[in-house]
Amino acid sequence: MSIRALAMDAIVKRVIARSGKQDVAAEIARRRADGPPAPAAVPASVAKRFGVSETRVAGSRVVTLRRRDARPGRALVFLAGGGYAHPISSSHWKAVAQVATAAGVDAVVPLYEVIPVGDATRAQAFVAEVLAETIAERGAGAVYLAGDSAGGGLALSVLQHHPEGVRAAILLSPWLDVELAHPAAAVLQTWDAILDPDELRRWGRAWAADLPTSDPAVSPLNGRFDALPPVHVVSGGRDLLLPQALDAYRLLQRAGNTGTFTYAPDANHAVGLSRSATPEAKRVHDEVVRILRS
Repeated sequence: MSIRALAMDAIVKRVIARSGKQDVAAEIARRRADGPPAPAAVPASVAKRFGVSETRVAGSRVVTLRRRDARPGRALVFLAGGGYAHPISSSHWKAVAQVATAAGVDAVVPLYEVIPVGDATRAQAFVAEVLAETIAERGAGAVYLAGDSAGGGLALSVLQHHPEGVRAAILLSPWLDVELAHPAAAVLQTWDAILDPDELRRWGRAWAADLPTSDPAVSPLNGRFDALPPVHVVSGGRDLLLPQALDAYRLLQRAGNTGTFTYAPDANHAVGLSRSATPEAKRVHDEVVRILRS
């Protein structure tokens, strides 16, 4: 593990310790009264490099980052993580822009609503419609689907129902079972500097709404893995969600999927989303770009 990664771990642990554990039930009640947090605006540094446009699909916002120096072509539909509790952040926007620039693709970012306005059923229908419209505009085989953490789980749940026309999918540290049922999670929670399993489970149950948490729309690890385009899975050895990523990759292999598994032994959750954080992140990020450029 690099010195930079160790330092990042220490910083993250201090920040989380200061903020303390979140009372999920109280936060959801507050949001019902005051409204959920708003998505971060596209940072000025990103807007300078892309043509930024916004549309609405099924009543929800979709932001597209178009490269200024290229014709409309390949596109990455990207779903930001946040435990279904937090909307897209400024760091997400910068990471998406970085990937789009390096890979030579436009980025289409559906801003699905988080809890308590959004839930698994509503988000899946919204993202499926955005994906279909993007494929219709760009052409079958020109669209990639990706997401990190909760966004990776949502991406897989949509792909399991709508695989047609997607060239490939990339799941970065995906959250694929909201109950975190794998026994290895109890060990990994002591290594993961970012995720709190108890809080995640509470948010996951809220995201399920009227569905059981085992439903594939909520926990796509229980869904279908056959007849999917190449699904590339990324995870780190210090990620609470690593067992889910491994289980998904095994199921994909059994189904004959040609996707890859990228593993960073000393990396934390959401490795590869940004290239600038640690050497581990740079290596994985470059592999993600390679997949998108291939």
